[in-house]
Formats: sequence, structure tokens, C-alpha cells
Amino acid sequence: MSDDDLYGGYNDDDSPFNTENLNYDQQFQQAVAKTSAGRRPPPTGMRGIPTAGFNKQPVMLGKTGVPGTAMKRGIGTASSGGGRPMTAVTGAGFNSSKNMVAGIDPSSSITLTLEPKIESEEEKIKNLEKNVSQLAEESCFASEDNDKQAAMEKAKEAYRKERLIIKQREEKNLTDQTNTELTGFILLNVACQYANAGNHAEGLNIYNILTKNKIFQLSGRLKTNIGNIFFQQKQYLKAIKMYRMALDQIPITNQELKLQIHRNIALSFIKMGQFNDAATNYEIIFKDRPDLKIGFNLLLCYYALGDRNRMKQCFLELLKIPLKIPDDDDYQSHPTDQQANLVLEVTRDDKLRRYERKKKREIEHCIVTAVKLIAPAIDTDFATGYEFCIEQVKMSEYKDLAHDLEIQKAIVYLKAKNFSMAIETLKDFEKRDIKVASSAATNLSFLYYLEKDLQNAHKYADLSLRADKYNPAALTNKGNCYYAESEFERAKHFYEDALKVDASCVEALYNLGLTYSKIGLYEQALDQFFKLHAMQRNNTQIYVKIAEINAKKTDYDQAENWYMQALRAHPKDSELLKCIGNIYDEQGDRSQAFQYYHDAYRFDPSNLQTIEWLGTYYIDSQYPEKAVEYFEKAALGRPSQVKWHLMVASCYRKSGNYAAALEKYKMIHTRFPDNTECLKFLVRICSDLGYTQEAQEFANKLKKAEKMIEVKQARISSSDKRKMLIKGRKSTFEDQDVPLLQHQESKENSTRMSNSRGGSGRSQKKIDLNTDDTNILENRDEEIQNVQHQNYLGHVPRPQTSKVRKNQAPVTTFDMDAADLLPD
Repeated sequence: MSDDDLYGGYNDDDSPFNTENLNYDQQFQQAVAKTSAGRRPPPTGMRGIPTAGFNKQPVMLGKTGVPGTAMKRGIGTASSGGGRPMTAVTGAGFNSSKNMVAGIDPSSSITLTLEPKIESEEEKIKNLEKNVSQLAEESCFASEDNDKQAAMEKAKEAYRKERLIIKQREEKNLTDQTNTELTGFILLNVACQYANAGNHAEGLNIYNILTKNKIFQLSGRLKTNIGNIFFQQKQYLKAIKMYRMALDQIPITNQELKLQIHRNIALSFIKMGQFNDAATNYEIIFKDRPDLKIGFNLLLCYYALGDRNRMKQCFLELLKIPLKIPDDDDYQSHPTDQQANLVLEVTRDDKLRRYERKKKREIEHCIVTAVKLIAPAIDTDFATGYEFCIEQVKMSEYKDLAHDLEIQKAIVYLKAKNFSMAIETLKDFEKRDIKVASSAATNLSFLYYLEKDLQNAHKYADLSLRADKYNPAALTNKGNCYYAESEFERAKHFYEDALKVDASCVEALYNLGLTYSKIGLYEQALDQFFKLHAMQRNNTQIYVKIAEINAKKTDYDQAENWYMQALRAHPKDSELLKCIGNIYDEQGDRSQAFQYYHDAYRFDPSNLQTIEWLGTYYIDSQYPEKAVEYFEKAALGRPSQVKWHLMVASCYRKSGNYAAALEKYKMIHTRFPDNTECLKFLVRICSDLGYTQEAQEFANKLKKAEKMIEVKQARISSSDKRKMLIKGRKSTFEDQDVPLLQHQESKENSTRMSNSRGGSGRSQKKIDLNTDDTNILENRDEEIQNVQHQNYLGHVPRPQTSKVRKNQAPVTTFDMDAADLLPD
């Protein structure tokens, strides 16, 4: 076709669906010949029987008159020499190719028989060994999961089956092919499982069998396992002997295992108290492989030996160990690289990063603990030792720990109750970094709170919040200050803010529950303590608080339930027993309450509340003679409290033993002569027993004792009023003429005293007998208070009586000796 022909090429059809020219396409025919259709053998009726009239022809596609299925199978007729087209109605008698096996007709009488493969004895034993090995592996996995019982059972089963395999080999004369590696593995696993289960004797027997057999080449490691068993049995000398034998047998190429054995030897020497030998082994390890834990243990050995110089040197070597953990700065986002930021988002809190944080915390804890340990020991002065350690830390890779160490120094001062030095140390942080200053101010606030200096506690809590307003510890301290001032609403606000910042802040959660309980919001208080219970399941203090709140709600069933849970954890806690007894007492079940109070008394016989309840119970039960036992113990424990002595005497009196009661009251009067209650009972008992003279004597003492009490009360009240009056004076009042004021006051006092005491020429005030005695005493007290108050402000002369003594200085009422009121 020429380029000028506009209509050329329209009849050319190169469509892939055109199959007319495929028969003449040589490349296509070659490709078809390589396929399964092209490689199919010539059609036959049966293998070895020649075809009936068909010759091998190439496969033709797209051509009319293509042979049918029967033709493809090579089936023809005997009467025809050429190929018959597929026109017959009756089938040729063959099934589809899926049911044909190598050209064999399944409907024919010829069948195939597959002979089973016969296993040899060696193959059977190999299969059994595989099963035994699998059992041993399962035992190891169970031991790794800490399932000791399953591990022991599988190990024993594997050992039993391995014994059967050896017997079979002996019976079949196959002992030359015995699998010694499997036998050693099974025995070693059984010995390990015995040791893990605590059956050390069986484990040692199997280990000895393995070490004595020359076939097994791991006797050095087995000696280490034997040493571990002796270590668990606290036979440290035998353990050290085995460890040293293992060191001799292990080749020098396995240096890591040798260092581990040196570590075990050092631990054995520490258990024996031989710190010098332990330090020698730790030095070998630390010299070859510097490690923080090994160095810390070496430092402990030097501390036990009291070697200051080696403690300092070891501490310096500890600080030289590299941290090898990325800083937080490596995880900071990039301002431009978005791809790097996406990677950081993924890796910022992945498993590797969490492991790095955990490792860093362990290292920092090790350094801080080392400083706290050696600081008081490396120098005569505690502060000097701490300063040395802090300076060395600042010059090392762990310089970020310096601030924490200084705060630890303040805490040590606090534990030593040296509050001034603790406060001085923490005040040095005020002008430092914001984060450090906030931490120091938080500790200062807590220190002042412990000293009950709430003003400074508020001050430093505010400083900490100004430095970091999201500091949960500072918010909790601020709430504590308001709680101590009984401003519970404001305290609740700060506790809630602390929980918004850190929902796991245990202190804020606990204090918020207490605050809700104080303001009567018991349901909210229970919610807080239930959250705490979810966080700390074994904290019995939370059980008690929940029980107390339920008791306040009068939900005694729930209160008893929570108290019982706490009692299961501490069955000998007398306070818990007393609380449960109080719950039953509130419900009116005094017999059950008595049981718990009696148990509380059995565990703590010095608790006065328990003693009082038991004594009262016996008195109410009309057994005062049994109550005497309890009140006498209370009086023995608190001899200066008259209450318990009076209760003992009261029990004697109620039981009808008046003679013993009289003797007890007399003894009480001897020790407490001003006690009016004792005098009243003495007057009553003496009157009942007919001791008239003694009754009169005690009655006179009672009157004088009551008068003394009235005078003392008057002095106290007048002193209080005088202080209030002095505080309320104005400054202009102080500039007035004092003698004139004293003259006016003494004139008024003389008038009041003459009116109250009924002097000559004046009528006395009559007292209505129908009025209450308390009102009379109150009026009398008011009059006495006024007199004493005015007398104290000005020097008022003593009121004149029947005779005036010359050259006698005026005496105020406060100059009277209390002994003058006592009988001669």
C-alpha cells in the first residue's frame, strides 16, 4: 500500500479475535506445541493397543470440521479407515478425562493396586525420637511460662519414652545408632525441672550421672548448675567449689560465661559475709566488662568494709560508664521535615522507647541510691560528703541528676528532723531553672505544712504554681493548706484541678474523698475511694475509709462488708475489730458487738476505748464486779486520770461492796483532794453507813472545794475579759489621766462590792428558792467576775470589815492564797 492511497488498509483486520490466519502462524503453532495440548500423546484405546484409523495430526484452531471429543481420545471404528466425525447418537463408552488414570478406563476389568511403603525399624525409632524431642521442647516452654507442674509432667513423660526407645534399640541390635544428644537433652531437662520444683536431691542425682558420663562434653556447665542447687540450699562453700571447678573446665573462649560464674561466686561470698573476697570477684568482672549493677554491688562491698577511698574511686568509675540511651531531644519534632515528624510520632512511644525510659530510670535510681548510701560514709560530715558526690555528678554524663540529688539532700535533713537546714537547702532553688524551682517550692510547701506553718505553705505552693500551673503536687499542697484551714470547698477545687492534670495522682484522689466526706457528699466520696480501690487493690486503708463513709450513711451492711475485707488482710488489728463491734452496737446487737470488742481487747489490752466499752457493757448487764477488772487496768495505765479510779469505786458501790468503795474513794481523795465528785460520794457513803462525823468532815471539804472552783473560774474569766479590754483600747484612751480613772473605778467597785456582799447599813439581796441553782451560780459568777475585772485594772483597797489594821497595804482578791480556804 502506497502512502498516497487514502483508502488503503481499511480491509486489513489485525484484530486478536481473528483466528483465520492462526493455522499459518508458525510462532503460534510452536507455542501451542509446547503446551499440554501440544504435548498430549497420540490417542489410544488402551496402553499398548494401536489406534483404529487415526493418525497424528497437528492441532488446528478456528477450522470447521474440528474432530469432537471422541476423536481427541483417539477412538475410531474398525470398519472405517478414515476418521469418523462426531455424529453418532450412542456414546463411545468413555468417561471424562478427570476419571482417567494414565489412559486406563475405570470401567474396564483392569485395576491399579498401590503397594504400602514398609517402614524400617530405624525409621520407626526416628519417629519416636521426634515425638520425645517435641515433648521435651513443650516442657521447656511450660517452664518458661512458669507452669512448673506441666513442665515436670512433660519432662517425665519424655524421659520415660526415651527409656523405651533405648530398650527397643537394644532388642533390635541397633545400639550403634543411639542418639546420645537426645539422651543428654532429656536428662538435662529433667534435672532442670527437678531443680525448679525444689526437688534438689533428684536434680543432683541426674546431674552427677551426666557429669560422670564421658560421652557428654558439657560437664563444665553442669557444674555451674550443681553449684546453683547448692546455692539454693544455702551450702555456699560447696557452691563456690562447684563454680571454681566450672571455671577450670570452661574454655577461655567462652569469656561471658566465666564472668557470670565469677558473679555467682561473689554472691556466695556476700551471703557468707566475706565482703573482701566478694569485692575481688566483682573487680574481675568490672575490669573486663564495666556494668552499672556490678559496679553498684562492688560499691556495696566497699561500704560494708568501710573503705572510704575505694568507695570514692568506685563511685567515680560508676559515673564513667556511658549511658548509651538517646536523650529526649532526639525525639523532638523537626520544623520542616514532615517525613521525619511522622517517623517520630510512631517511635516516640513504641516498645523500644518505653524500654529506653525504663532503663534510664533504673540507671538514675542506681546513681541516686549510691549517693544516698556513701555520702554520710565518705566523710565525717554528712553535708561535705553530699557536696562531693553532687560535684562529681555535675561533671559527669549524669549531670541532670544533680538537682534531684540536692533535693534528696533536703529530704535527708527532713528525715533527721533538721527542718532549718532542709528549708535552707530548698530555698537555694528559687533562682534556678523553672522546673527545678517548682519542684523545690513544692517540697518547701509540704515542709511548712508539716510544721503547721500554713502561711508559708500557701506562699511556696503559690510559687510552685506560678512556675508550673500544671504541677499536680503543688495543686495538692494548696488543697491541703485549705483543708487544714477547714475551707473544704476551696480545697475541693484544687484537688479536682490536680486530678484534671494527672488522673492517677493518688494523693489528690484520696484527699478529695476525705473532703467530700467532710462536706457531707458521701456518694462523691465513695466514687473517689472506689477509683483508688481500682488502682490499689490491696490497700486496706481504702477499705476502712469506704466502710467509714458507709457507716456515716447508716448503710451498716456495706460498712460491715468492707471492714470484713480489711480484717481478712489484718486479722489481728484491734482497731478493725473495734470498728466492727461498733457497727453491731449501732444496730443494737450488743452480744455480737461484745464478741468483737473482746477480741480487740485480747489483741490490744491497753486501748482505753475498748476497756470503757467492755466495762460499760458489764455494768449495763448488771455485772459490775466483772467491770472492775477492766477499769482497774485502765487506772493502772492512766494513773493520773481520776475518771478510771472513780469508775472502779462506782463498780464497788453498785455491787454492794460499800467498804471497798469507801476505801477506794478515800484513796482517790488522797491523790485528788480537789475532786468534788469524789467528795460527794464520800459524803453519801459515810451518811449511809452512819459515819456522821466523817460525813460532816467531807461535807466541809466539799464546800471549800466548790468555793475554790468558783474562785478559779472567776480568775480565768476575769483574765480573759481583761485581755480583751486591753486589746480593744484606743490609743487616745491611753493618754488620759490614769489616777483619775483609777479613782473612778475604785469608787464604782466599792459600790458594787457593798451591794453584792451586803455590807453594814445595806439590805442583802434575797434569793428565790424556787429558782434553779445554776442561775444563782451564774449570777454569782458574773458578780465576782465584775469585781475581779475592776480590781485588776486599778489598785482597789480591800473592803473594810469589822476591824481596820493599820499600816496594812491594800490587798486585791487575787492575792488571796488558796490554802486559806482549806480547813485547819
